[in-house]
Amino acid sequence: MRRAEAVLLFLFIATAAVLFATRPQPENPSAPLQIAATVAAAVPAQSSAPASSSAASAPTATSEPEYFSGTWVQTHPGLDAPPITATGAIVVDRDTQQIMYAKNPDVRRPPASIMKIVTAMVALDIARPQQVISVSRDAANQEPNKMGLSYGEQVSVQDLLYGLLLDSGNDAAEALADGLPGGRASFLRKMNEKAASFGLKNTRFVDASGIDDQNLTTPYDMAVLANAALRGYPLIRAVVATKEIAIPGNASHKWFRPINLNDLLWDYPGTYGVKVGYTDEAGYTIVAAGGRNGHNVLIVLLGSQRHFTESRKLFDWAYAHPPAADNTPVKKFPVL
Repeated sequence: MRRAEAVLLFLFIATAAVLFATRPQPENPSAPLQIAATVAAAVPAQSSAPASSSAASAPTATSEPEYFSGTWVQTHPGLDAPPITATGAIVVDRDTQQIMYAKNPDVRRPPASIMKIVTAMVALDIARPQQVISVSRDAANQEPNKMGLSYGEQVSVQDLLYGLLLDSGNDAAEALADGLPGGRASFLRKMNEKAASFGLKNTRFVDASGIDDQNLTTPYDMAVLANAALRGYPLIRAVVATKEIAIPGNASHKWFRPINLNDLLWDYPGTYGVKVGYTDEAGYTIVAAGGRNGHNVLIVLLGSQRHFTESRKLFDWAYAHPPAADNTPVKKFPVL
């Protein structure tokens, strides 16, 4: 019996050893962490930084927020915005600072004359509205859109702003750039410094009028600049909401009658600005601002074929989908 018991004990130990040696093993003990990392990598990045640097560039409690929140547009991707021909666009709710729609919002394109909004901002940063400027020869010779300035005329900054933002006068833009303290080079530097002061890295200005297609901006950058102009410059707000105005002649200059080129101001109720533009390279561009039922909307279109039609459709759509405020932190625009 002892011999048989010994044999049975040996067989039991041997079987147990075989089972232990051949038990199923996990392929990788850290598999759950790898799955989590794969899921995280599949989430679309919020910036254009390479994936390898995403951890370093992730928002922290001390990160400075953007001027507009993308929370609403990310959580409402199913809403059917109207199709548009514009190569770049953004629709912003001015009250909540929520982005409602975006198409290539950070792709740089020539802005054409909508950049005259920044020309107006810089002019008012430098001078009082009633300051008088002598029109330079270069300014008087500017083409194609003109306020109608003549060389040597003495015109106030405020009157030039009406010619700049209603007539889209390239002569008014260059008169401001040439005639204000520091001259044209200083004025252009201040235009670029103005964009940089808002943290905008995709905007560059090489003239004051927008006629040069080496000027570059993006829908996002232009929305920030236009919203800053509307909030921080009461005279710009008043000028861009004006359909037409008579500027009486006097001993210093002839009579002018600037007429606003923004069709929306004339035929789309609630519109109160801002600026339109066109060059062959830029296509049609527009910054449009309007309000309905306490809901204020800002639209930027770059490279559009039908900027007025597409703005009307986007206004209709935006007014039908007012976003609620959320807790996403945003930078506040200075208000005067």
